[in-house]
Amino acid sequence: MEEKTEYWNPEKGEMIEGVLVDKLSNVGKYKTRLYKIQDGDVIYCVWGKVQLDSIMEATNIGDLISLKYVGVEQTKEYNMKRYELEILNEQGQ
Repeated sequence: MEEKTEYWNPEKGEMIEGVLVDKLSNVGKYKTRLYKIQDGDVIYCVWGKVQLDSIMEATNIGDLISLKYVGVEQTKEYNMKRYELEILNEQGQ
């Protein structure tokens, strides 16, 4: 089975579940973070955002995670994309 890579550009309420296979820093034109989450034969690349980077600090490579995009929240300075993270491999330990 050949793996394919897709960039995750979710609509509000969409989620992915898979294994965190990489956390990269200083990637691309804007030197942001890039997270790679494998779900079956697809590796989703997720560009870091302020709030996402904050919650992803709790994760480690190899963690089974669920990531949900919950929409945009207005702050004083800008619109911020919001995510919810659940680390699934910690359940039952």
